[in-house]
Amino acid sequence: MAEDPPRRGPVAPQHQRAGSNLTLARHISRVAAIFDAVPVGVGVWSVDGELLHANPVFCDLLQVRRDELVGQPFEAFIEPRRAPDVRQFVEDLWRGERNHFACDLRCRGVDGSDRWMRAVLTAVYGPAARPAYLLSQIFDFADSRIHTSAGERMASEAPVMLWLTDETGVPRVGNRKTYEFLGEPVLGGELRRSVFERTHPGDYARLAEQIRERVRSLRPLDVVARSRRADGTWRALHHRAEPVFAPDGRFTGYAGVSLDVTEQERLRAELAETRRLFRSITEAGPVAVARLDRHGRITYANSRWGEVLDDPDVQLLGLSWQSLLAPEQLRELIELGRSAAETGTPFERRVSRLDTGVFVLDPGSDLSGARSWAVLRVVPVFDDAGRRDGWIATFTDISAEMAADSRADRLAHVLDAGSDFLMIAERSGAITYVNNAAQDVLGITAFDPRSGSETPDFLTDVFDGDSLELYHEVIEPVLAGEGLWRGELAFRSREGTIIPVSALILAHRNEYGRIESVSAVARDISDLKMAQSQLRELATHDYLTGMPNRVLLYDRLEQALNRYHRYGQPVALLYLDLDRFKPVNDDYGHHVGDQVLQKIADRINRVVRDTDTAARIGGDEFCVLVEGIDDPDGLRGVADRLIEALDEPIIVGGAEAHVGCSIGLVSVDDSCADADALMALADAAMYQAKAAGRGCCVVYEPGGSP
Repeated sequence: MAEDPPRRGPVAPQHQRAGSNLTLARHISRVAAIFDAVPVGVGVWSVDGELLHANPVFCDLLQVRRDELVGQPFEAFIEPRRAPDVRQFVEDLWRGERNHFACDLRCRGVDGSDRWMRAVLTAVYGPAARPAYLLSQIFDFADSRIHTSAGERMASEAPVMLWLTDETGVPRVGNRKTYEFLGEPVLGGELRRSVFERTHPGDYARLAEQIRERVRSLRPLDVVARSRRADGTWRALHHRAEPVFAPDGRFTGYAGVSLDVTEQERLRAELAETRRLFRSITEAGPVAVARLDRHGRITYANSRWGEVLDDPDVQLLGLSWQSLLAPEQLRELIELGRSAAETGTPFERRVSRLDTGVFVLDPGSDLSGARSWAVLRVVPVFDDAGRRDGWIATFTDISAEMAADSRADRLAHVLDAGSDFLMIAERSGAITYVNNAAQDVLGITAFDPRSGSETPDFLTDVFDGDSLELYHEVIEPVLAGEGLWRGELAFRSREGTIIPVSALILAHRNEYGRIESVSAVARDISDLKMAQSQLRELATHDYLTGMPNRVLLYDRLEQALNRYHRYGQPVALLYLDLDRFKPVNDDYGHHVGDQVLQKIADRINRVVRDTDTAARIGGDEFCVLVEGIDDPDGLRGVADRLIEALDEPIIVGGAEAHVGCSIGLVSVDDSCADADALMALADAAMYQAKAAGRGCCVVYEPGGSP
């Protein structure tokens, strides 16, 4: 291994050359667009501590333009007393003794004050087996010096108001939401005013005695009242609080939460008004309603039947329902009624009233003698013992709806023009409407229930296997309970390709609360998924060779160790360091060195199994994670094949490189069963291989030393 470079500068060692600076500048220019797209604060630093690139989120956190930030030293963003520690951390990165560290960076709040954000710095290795640059990422935009624990962060950043009172019931401490509601600074310490001081006078008069009585009796509090927010608007708050007692049983106050339910209260008021209007409308009787006993005799009919039958003096009580329908269609209705009684579900049919005064079921064609159109809906009624007790029949006039078909057609043209997929399915799942996008891309067609000849397409036909399972196990219960589901699914196109979509599925209920149909609107998010995949690939793979990087190796190593602890699955780690690689860069240049590394990665991948993990963890350092081989000779065989493969000359652009490698091998046992210990032992064994003459493998023996 090369000697460690000398220190220079207050934060990081000086080691870069002009050629590597040029390569680094080209690399950062290629990946800058990706850094700029991520929703976290990202800064790119040279290992000398100079800011090379800042993404928009990082600039926003500092409230400084990018051109003013680039070139500033790392010391400008940290506390001076922390500089020695940070310098040591960077040295550790340089030596390969750690792969990241965390520190506080000085940012700026909207009021101009300093805000200390927690940043994670990671070394990005270049082809010279040294960190090419440092990457700082700020994931949590909360001030780490205010919220020092996960519990405090959850309480502070909760989207509801949390507060604690003293023993008199007066709130003294609150979370960020509470301070914002009252218009007080978050760092203001004890609350100077109470949420309850802002209560609407009318609500306070109504609730004051109840609140006092609850506090006196140390009982939980649960009230809804209007309070004035700092901006002067009145908000409906749902206050809930529980008494808090010290370990000795002494009452210390209340722990409470205030949830803004303004929108819910508005909807509740609208719902109450809607119910009042509905009662008024039904009292007027816009729908003809009849109650039939179990024998089919009419026992009640509202006044709207006079309009339906064009006879305001009509008397239907005691008559049989059969007298209102054409005799030749009675058998069909009897079968429909028998099926409804068995299943407990209503049935509907469209009917038309002829000049003769009788109603006929819609045969699916124009009726020249039709005077009006209606929907006949028949619901079976059961007594407490579950026996059929009769029927309720309603006639709803749809003559105006029939006339409005042309308007519905125009609306369908608008829906067909969109690129989103729109489908409507009946309760059975049969699709009865699709727009052009769904028909063209997904290859489904709408089913006309009146035809009785076509086999319908079902909503679930467009799902892939995982989405179909999700629909039955998750979406259907959510629709039954809440009526609305949002999330991501995967559709199958007409050609069988998988299309990731962002979907909204809505259940439509009838007046009895039963789901009658389901609508689905979905948008193709293939481009978004591809961008997310590219970001994941960049974060977990080496940009030069495409192999897994140190982050992904550690993740898979932890999983392998879990399998070892749980099932005894054998695990081994081979640590490879290239021999004679530095002269390649010195003699031919880093561009040739990069191509040599790529060919070495290809040879390693050809040797190891698909189930193994080969990773590049540094400039000329690689690791191979092997599972399932507990035979020492088998593991040595893997190492021998790697040494043999890498010992072959590598021809790049007319230049011939002789590299080779030294390998340290360690198998997991109870003495080295964690990731860091395994890496350290394999690394130590590799150095023994170097000392033994290179081009060989040294095995760490459990309980001993390499």
